[in-house]
Amino acid sequence: MKQKMLFQAVLPWIAYFNICFFWGTSTVANKLGSTSMHPLMVGAVRFTVTTPLIALAAAARGVPLRITRRDWKTLGTGSFLMYFLNTLLVLFAAVRVDASISTIVLCLIPVGLVLVDSLAQRHFDVGPPGVIGMAGGFAGVVIASASGLLGGGADIGGITLLLASVCVWSVGTIYLKNRTVEAPFILQIFVQSAVPAAAFLLTALFTGTLRPSTLNLGGVLPAVYMGVADSIIGLGSYMYLLKRWPTSVVSTYAYINPIVGLMMSHLVLHESMNAQKMAGAAVILFSVLLIREDGRLTAWLRARRRAKAG
Repeated sequence: MKQKMLFQAVLPWIAYFNICFFWGTSTVANKLGSTSMHPLMVGAVRFTVTTPLIALAAAARGVPLRITRRDWKTLGTGSFLMYFLNTLLVLFAAVRVDASISTIVLCLIPVGLVLVDSLAQRHFDVGPPGVIGMAGGFAGVVIASASGLLGGGADIGGITLLLASVCVWSVGTIYLKNRTVEAPFILQIFVQSAVPAAAFLLTALFTGTLRPSTLNLGGVLPAVYMGVADSIIGLGSYMYLLKRWPTSVVSTYAYINPIVGLMMSHLVLHESMNAQKMAGAAVILFSVLLIREDGRLTAWLRARRRAKAG
């Protein structure tokens, strides 16, 4: 009984470690895979491995693979944007940009979400702290990117691909946020894996890069790692944790992922960790904090102004 209670108490922390570590190492895995095989092959392997595993998990739970046409349309569109097009951009960027730079630039996703959500609502409901946070986020990217550009760890094309991936992910996220999906969660994950698997395979086929002879352990292992660690363990842990902890606590993983990514890029890929990269990362993380706390900070500022006026 005590062992069971201890396990239940420890399990959320294991889940938190999973999302902090596995999601934090994604840019390193992308770099390893994309520099060993063609990026399209990396994406094809990743999602082709993941899809049947999720289907087996659904079957084990007795969940039939039946999805309504409406859900297919919604999930298919979101999956194409978030898991095919976004992954495609990130993988091609990984060929041209250090993993540490990718980690830093992808921290801009909260900024992208705010901007896309504001465009979707046709209303910019962001206070002064949020505006400062968005400006600071882009400033942090400039600081970190300058380090990569000057040191040879990045180029303009790679940075542009990463910024495009932030936009695509944000559009897909807001699209799904404003749609209703009735399919069980495990079937949603299945579609989010099956759609990019088909898209990567077809794209590789039509571009002439679908060549099994080019498969090698240096590219396959990182791709499989991303499929299992990111899409299954990471996402499963995240959804489990949302039921156990407050969202505000769970969301703190966003501040730990970059630290893990920077450390692993240094330890595994031996990328340099200079002061400019660290400064850029610090500016972006502080900016993300301002955006997340925009509502509270804006309310506090208004209350303070009213108190002074009174």
